[in-house]
Amino acid sequence: MFKTRTMLFAGALAASLTAGAMASDNTVNEQLNALRAELDAVRATNNQLQGEVAKLRNAGDENWLNERRAAEVKSLVKEVLADADTRASLLEGGMSAGHNGKNFFLASEDGSFKMTLGGQIQFRHIWVHQDEASASDADDTGFQMRRMKLKAKGHVASPKLKYELVFAGDRGDGAVEIEDAKMGYSFGNGWAVDFGKFKIPFLREELTSSSKQLAVDRSLVTEWFTLDRSEQVQLSYSTDTFKFALSINDGADEEFSTIGADDAEFAVAARVDVALQGKLKQAGDFTTWSKDDTGLFVGGAVFFQAGDSHNGNAGSNNGFGNYTSWTIDGSFESNGLSLFAAYIGANMDYDGSSSVDQDPMGLLVQAGYHIIPDKLEPYVRWEMIDSDVQGEEELQAFTFGLNWYINKHNAKFTTDVVWVYDGDISGNDWGNSHFGDGLGFTGVSNATQDDIFVWRAQFQLLF
Repeated sequence: MFKTRTMLFAGALAASLTAGAMASDNTVNEQLNALRAELDAVRATNNQLQGEVAKLRNAGDENWLNERRAAEVKSLVKEVLADADTRASLLEGGMSAGHNGKNFFLASEDGSFKMTLGGQIQFRHIWVHQDEASASDADDTGFQMRRMKLKAKGHVASPKLKYELVFAGDRGDGAVEIEDAKMGYSFGNGWAVDFGKFKIPFLREELTSSSKQLAVDRSLVTEWFTLDRSEQVQLSYSTDTFKFALSINDGADEEFSTIGADDAEFAVAARVDVALQGKLKQAGDFTTWSKDDTGLFVGGAVFFQAGDSHNGNAGSNNGFGNYTSWTIDGSFESNGLSLFAAYIGANMDYDGSSSVDQDPMGLLVQAGYHIIPDKLEPYVRWEMIDSDVQGEEELQAFTFGLNWYINKHNAKFTTDVVWVYDGDISGNDWGNSHFGDGLGFTGVSNATQDDIFVWRAQFQLLF
């Protein structure tokens, strides 16, 4: 390009000189000035071209870096495209995910597969005081992670085929265990069957979630008579106002067990719930929200366990005898007021002549009222247990406290005081300890009849 411009310039110069010989001196001067200007332009263009050549040389020296960057970009593009393909395949399959207001969920577009995830955390402060008969007053205080749970439930292939898994951390050492493992099938028209390890259908307070109790925790009466969890098959029928459940199980509080270690030869339980006013769904907790209709609910249950003396032991479930238990309960909810009452009876028919049969009974009454709708709810509870053991007096306890609802049961603060003011009873071979540390009675001895005070403060979070 440069040579071409030079030849053109030389040609133009020769033509100009020839013309100059034939023109006047003024014309020659004008032409010379024009040629000088063109020459200056050619020199400027030449300098610009040299600068561009230098830049190209420098760029050539950096080609190796550009190639490396190009390789990295290509690799990143491949990863992004692969991720996009994966997401596209999920979308093509109709996957949906999100939060339904209660739990996180994953589901197929047609609804045939679904899994919801949820959890519960309860953190407490506890102070315990007991007047001991032969020593100075005893006090114990501290913090406790009462409950740490993670729940996964849903259905597979069809909403009729259900499952549920609940993982819980032990309050003593945090070790994780499977609390519930349940599968089920819905036949339609309200009929369903469930099987696995979960709670026996008996006491309403026990069947109500620990996240939806009125007080910080369940009552002493419920803890003493509870059948808790067992491996079982349960047939149920339910409508909006009626529910019936029949369970064939491994016995009271058997949890996970092997056939050769069950304390029961066989065990069966049945429970009925009826909504005389309102719907049974409303009876899923013990409080009354501002939008709830007036509700009146009654229920009852019966349980029988035939002991297996070959596998019997002196633990929580005594195999050396038959155990029959029954209960009736009722609740009323209206305009922020909630009332609940339950009666529980039992018969302990021991095999050996050295053990005296017992007919214990328990009574529970509690009430709550929202002085600030859906926010502040004081409550009271009275309960009594008669163990029917000679020399043991009836145990009576009074509880008063309040709930502060930040977001209903999802985030709430609860505090109460439990006053055990009368009686001293032993435990129930088929139940749990009424003075267990799960209720806050850490370090309490039931060897005296002195008063016991337990102050509990708890914050709960559901997700």
